[in-house]
Amino acid sequence: RAAFPEIAVRVTVHAPPKDAEARLEAAASEVRARIGTHCYGEGDTTMEQVVGRLLTEQGKTLALAESCTGGLIGHRITNVSGSSAYFLADLVTYSNAAKESLLGVNPSTLAAHGAVSVEVAAEMATGVRRVTGATLGLASTGIAGPEGGTPEKPVGTVCLGLATPERVFAQRYQLWGTREWVKILTAQVALEWVRRVWLGFDPTVSVARRR
Repeated sequence: RAAFPEIAVRVTVHAPPKDAEARLEAAASEVRARIGTHCYGEGDTTMEQVVGRLLTEQGKTLALAESCTGGLIGHRITNVSGSSAYFLADLVTYSNAAKESLLGVNPSTLAAHGAVSVEVAAEMATGVRRVTGATLGLASTGIAGPEGGTPEKPVGTVCLGLATPERVFAQRYQLWGTREWVKILTAQVALEWVRRVWLGFDPTVSVARRR
């Protein structure tokens, strides 16, 4: 069942009461094996709860630099009780001037590639990690629409950046839907990046539509 922006899988068995539980667990195990790491939780577990648990278990911290999402990622993270233990800051750097002054994004990078670019997303992530001292710096920049798109960067173009102690990841995506949908999708993919990097995966390798 698709329930934007997630897909829920429900397992149902038809069997005599004495056999139902065993059959249900066998079927559920098969589903888990096939979905693999794309499954982040069961029951009412949310992506932000999973991210919070991973950060807590590993003693890591997170800081955000948001542009097109306007604080939505931070809002989701702080919906989880106890998030103050791992969430340090959320800098909503909507303008180029804010990206430069608060995050240290190089003006020449903005001039050469534009605010919506993997280069700027990488510098935003690096900058917020540097100024806050967080283990992870996560950044979003994009064109949520309905105006602002160009042939080279149409509405729905989003770039994410993630700075870790070892390296910096950046990726461009071509998302879809209304302004609200683009923001929601961006937040979901961004949180998935944090989950995947702490599981030891390259976060840029995902099922979202890349470009």
